[in-house]
Amino acid sequence: MKKADFILIISITIVALFAYFAAKQLLSTTNLENGSAVVLYQDEEILEIYLEDGTYRIIDNTKIVKINEDSFLYTVSGTNGDVVIEYKNHQVRVIEEISPKHICQIQGWSSSPLTPLTCLPNNVVIIISGEDDISLPDSITR
Repeated sequence: MKKADFILIISITIVALFAYFAAKQLLSTTNLENGSAVVLYQDEEILEIYLEDGTYRIIDNTKIVKINEDSFLYTVSGTNGDVVIEYKNHQVRVIEEISPKHICQIQGWSSSPLTPLTCLPNNVVIIISGEDDISLPDSITR
C-alpha cells in the first residue's frame, strides 16, 4: 500500500465519521416532546397520539380495535391484522403487527418528523408532527 492510498483511506474514514455524527445530531435535535403522532390507514387519519402525555384523539372509530390507557397501548386495524402502537417518554413505536419481515417493529422509537413509522403491508403510517404542523403524505408518497 502506497502512502497516497493510506491518506485516501484515512480521509474517507474521517468524512464518513463526520457525516454519521452530523446526521445523528440532526435527528436528535428534531425530536418533539409536545407534538403528536398521527396514525393513518390508507391515507386517512384514524388516531392522533399526543407526545406530551400520551393522551389521544380518535378520528375514525371504525379502525380502532382497543386502547389500553394504563400501559399506553393503542391497537388499530391494518390490512393484514392489528397493529399495536406503544407510547413512552414522548415517543411512539410499533410493538406488534402482522407482516412478512416485521419491518414496522424493527424501526423502533420515533419522536421526530424526519422518521415516520411505515407499516406498508398493513397500510398504516405514523407521522410525527408539531403542534401546528400536520405534514400528511403528499401525492408522491401516497
